[in-house]
Amino acid sequence: MKTSSKGAALLIVVLFFVIISGTLLIGVANPVTNQIRNTSEFLKSKQSYAVADAQAENTLYRLNTGKTDTPTTLTILGATASANMTDVGEVKEIEIDGIYDKFKRFLKTTFRQDSGVAFNYGLQAGTGGIEMNGSSYIVGNVYSNGSIVGNGGPGWYTTYVTGGVIVANISDPTAHVENTTSAGDNSLLFGTTNANQDIAESFVYSTSTPVTEIELYVKKLNGSTPNATVKIVNNAAGVPGSTVLASGALNSSLVTTQFAYVPVAINTTTPLVSGNTYWIVVDNSSNNANYYTVGSNDSTFSGATKMGRFGTSWTDWATTTADMKFRVYVGGNVGSVDGIGVGTSGTGDLWANTVVDATVTGALYCQSGSGNNKACDVSRADAPQTNMPISQGNIDAWKEDAATGGATSSIKIDGSKVKTMGPIKINGNLEVEGSGRLNITGPIHVTGFIKVQGDGKIYVDSSMGSASGVLVADGTVALEGSGGIYGSGTAGSYVIVATTSTCPWTPNCSGGSTALKISGAAGSVVLSAPDGMVELEGSVGIKALAAKKLKMSGTSHIIYEAGLASLDFTSGPSGAWSIDAWNEVEEN
Repeated sequence: MKTSSKGAALLIVVLFFVIISGTLLIGVANPVTNQIRNTSEFLKSKQSYAVADAQAENTLYRLNTGKTDTPTTLTILGATASANMTDVGEVKEIEIDGIYDKFKRFLKTTFRQDSGVAFNYGLQAGTGGIEMNGSSYIVGNVYSNGSIVGNGGPGWYTTYVTGGVIVANISDPTAHVENTTSAGDNSLLFGTTNANQDIAESFVYSTSTPVTEIELYVKKLNGSTPNATVKIVNNAAGVPGSTVLASGALNSSLVTTQFAYVPVAINTTTPLVSGNTYWIVVDNSSNNANYYTVGSNDSTFSGATKMGRFGTSWTDWATTTADMKFRVYVGGNVGSVDGIGVGTSGTGDLWANTVVDATVTGALYCQSGSGNNKACDVSRADAPQTNMPISQGNIDAWKEDAATGGATSSIKIDGSKVKTMGPIKINGNLEVEGSGRLNITGPIHVTGFIKVQGDGKIYVDSSMGSASGVLVADGTVALEGSGGIYGSGTAGSYVIVATTSTCPWTPNCSGGSTALKISGAAGSVVLSAPDGMVELEGSVGIKALAAKKLKMSGTSHIIYEAGLASLDFTSGPSGAWSIDAWNEVEEN
């Protein structure tokens, strides 16, 4: 009996132990399971937010590269994000839905166009292309409308680009059809209502050579006017047809509030027929506060101008003999690359019609080549021209801003003198030498030449914070010695040095002088010579450059910085889109 009682007691103890252990296990397992489930749901929620955030970045990138439509749905690792973009006054408002499984996150962002210009490449060269000698190099990407020649041979190189390189195939075009006379100058505004949302001009084509560029004589009301699409379409019984034969982007940042010829690089997809009539259509949005105005003349051209909406209806302007002022450019040279390294940072494609003696890390897109480290991938058609980041209109606007501060004669800052000025127009030359120092507080326009030498230095004044400064010269620019040109010391502050000089291609360029030459220190400087040649010598380094032609020697280099995609100024033309607001919101 005692043995039986002991057995029963032991059994009860075991049962209690099992019950308690099971309870403890359930107590531990449930929180762990819940934690795992919660962690999984948290990660899915984070992924839905991450894809929404990526879509906002994608939208900003598209705006800064000329796209005006709503981005398509973005999918990353099973998470998707769709966007809805609307114009609200001077900003673009974007509502984004990020979804992963059953989890949703919502973002609302607004983007505003800054006062400034955007450099999306370390180097943009015009029709003159790039000549790289010595051990010169470029950190960043390159887009050139002309050929690139480096200092290399089969299987080796000493001149290189760390990123990608694109060379347009048909550069240096010639004017084919134009209406540029000033007789009977007028203005035709469009885009204020649906009835005049778009504008079109007819012309007769008399060659089989492809269209490569169109220039429009245009201005805008303010900096918030959106980009527009310029199309070449067929003629349909005296009005623009619906067949798009070629197109390009009218970049709002290149258009100012004063009339100027603004280039539109055209991507020709269909050959035009000699003797046929075609239409230039500016396909635009409508907004009575933000619109474009084109220059026109009366009874001086044999075309016709229409207003309306592309693909819907067209009507005559009140003055039926009015014609838009424009130029159509055709033809050009075959784009080539010879003797450089591309993608030396580990990635980087090369895209040009003809490539010789190149070493490429990424893909090599070309139609013909020899002496390269890989065969041509012929799947891509030739690259089109691209617009330069600074237009003549931008430069003219800076000149006007400078003139608001008055005018003075030639200025020479030498010895240990320090001078602060801007905005101002200098009727003459600007020289900074010795240990002289110039502090910029606004745009400066110099009608003669600019020379910085010795230990002379130019700074953006510290009071301007992250804003950038502008120096514009009608003559040549030379930077020599150990001085240089610098920002304010605050991140994002640079100095754009621009010249309208056409040297060395015009008779007034004594001794074959270049438009802009740097042979000493440079600093936080961005160079622009849209119609001239820039020459970099020795070990000079700059931040970015846009010029008709670039010649590099020694160990000269360009090191692109991401902040240059949005150079802001205290005044002047509109520039890149930037973040005005970026918030997570509740579902509508």
